[in-house]
Amino acid sequence: MQFPVSMASNSVSQQRKNRRHAAPALNPEHNTREKKWSRNTFVHGSKKSLTHKPHELSGKYPTKTKVLVVYRTGCIRSGVLSLIAKSMQFAVCGETDEAPLARDLFLRHKPHLVVLGLRLCGADGIQLIKEFRSLNPRAAILALSEHADAFSAQRVFRAGARAYLSIEDAPKLLRAFDEISAGHAYVGASTLPLILSNFADSSDINSLSDRELEIFSFIGMGLSVSELASELHVSVETIETHQMRMKEKLALHSAAELRQKAREWPARSAVNRIREDSESE
Repeated sequence: MQFPVSMASNSVSQQRKNRRHAAPALNPEHNTREKKWSRNTFVHGSKKSLTHKPHELSGKYPTKTKVLVVYRTGCIRSGVLSLIAKSMQFAVCGETDEAPLARDLFLRHKPHLVVLGLRLCGADGIQLIKEFRSLNPRAAILALSEHADAFSAQRVFRAGARAYLSIEDAPKLLRAFDEISAGHAYVGASTLPLILSNFADSSDINSLSDRELEIFSFIGMGLSVSELASELHVSVETIETHQMRMKEKLALHSAAELRQKAREWPARSAVNRIREDSESE
């Protein structure tokens, strides 16, 4: 018995179609090629964990807390990234040394935590803290300073940060993340004694505004009026106005007295720190 030509042609076509559909099932490597590519490719800012398995009941991947790292010095920034990479709970969603790019990354990735240096390319870190707080008050900000400095710490917390660490305290970074994620404030061990001694010794310093504290700190480092103006990108007249207001608040009568007090303040903090260290030994 012979089939019509049209039926035979349809039969051959159907067999070819069946073979095409069967090929993936017989070749698991071909079937999973696209899935393997997606698993091995890291999408910057992805919330999926690359190390955890899906939850047995929900089938969902556990999410990591997103961290944005903004720091000017490359080697320190790399060290921070390395510490975070060792964590199973936190993941970097972006990193930069430039303030304008930091704003873009903050808006794009919506990080839960931000590690922020106080000196950046294109802006002051304190100002960036204020901007981030206005954009998303729920984002927890950790300020990372090159040196333990009570003035910087005070300005950081005034601006809205939840934690302050010096480079010396950097190994405790993940612990600080845990604390501020829970809504607590955190201060590094190298800075806490300075803050307590400074706040306890003089209430007049606390009367200075955020900008005045910054200028006071620079005066203590020995910067002149013109150097201050250049550093802060303001006019000499603006610096002189701030100095006049600081002298009124601190009951000082001359610029020389202001310089002397600014220089003595870090020295007093250092003496208190040495005394506390010797007592603890």
